[in-house]
Amino acid sequence: MNGASDLPYEARRNPALPWGYWILIDAEDDPAAPLLDEYGERWRSLREALWKGRLGMAARGDLGPADEEQIEFLLAMLAMIDRSVVSAEGVVSDMFENSWLLTSHYSSWLAGQNLIEADGNLATARLTPEGRAVLVMLASTRPADREPLPIGLEGLHPFAKLRPVPDREAMESAILAAEAKIPNATVRFLRKDMPNRPSIVLVGAANARMPMAETHWSLGFTQTYHRDHLYAWMLAQTDRWQGWFTIAREQRSGALTEHLLTLFIAQDCEERRI
Repeated sequence: MNGASDLPYEARRNPALPWGYWILIDAEDDPAAPLLDEYGERWRSLREALWKGRLGMAARGDLGPADEEQIEFLLAMLAMIDRSVVSAEGVVSDMFENSWLLTSHYSSWLAGQNLIEADGNLATARLTPEGRAVLVMLASTRPADREPLPIGLEGLHPFAKLRPVPDREAMESAILAAEAKIPNATVRFLRKDMPNRPSIVLVGAANARMPMAETHWSLGFTQTYHRDHLYAWMLAQTDRWQGWFTIAREQRSGALTEHLLTLFIAQDCEERRI
């Protein structure tokens, strides 16, 4: 059983039906492998037919826990792409533990298998008709112990564009150039490198009689480039820093975090026309 064909999937199959609908149930000759495809190959399940036959994975032996985990991960990725509400960095951070290399490789693999359109990346990709048919089949055949779990990261056990690794030199150069244009002010957002925790801090006038400054808000990150991306976004809006400082000082630091998150999401939704 091979996935290669000169004809597109939708010309060979009914794309409105789940992947594998054409495979027959024929348990008389081999009850252990009751599914029979058009090539005469027998399979224990539709998932096995997809994973070993169509995708050419796990060529030896029965499907094991590691294979099932990867199939569940494939389902999570296809569902994420179908929803089309994720950013490039969200894919790298949440699905691939901050590995741009692995993200790019998986994107290439999905495109090579004709499950996503070849152009774009995992954040902007579109499922092919076959990719959507595979999504429906996998979602409909989840093992009993997975059915109560949501499709996505929460349904996975811990194991385990897009674009190259962010250009750190270019990012740093752009940040320094923007910082040089900031007028002197009593309110500043600054980058601060905490131990194993790159952060952004908001420094402003202290609630004291002496003209001193203190930190009114801070936000830490796991990755430096995530911190710098948010900081660069802030640098483009220095005219709003005083208002943000007022929120942190008069309300609470958490209120400023919520406010910034709301602005960031609103901007992202507007750009994506959601």
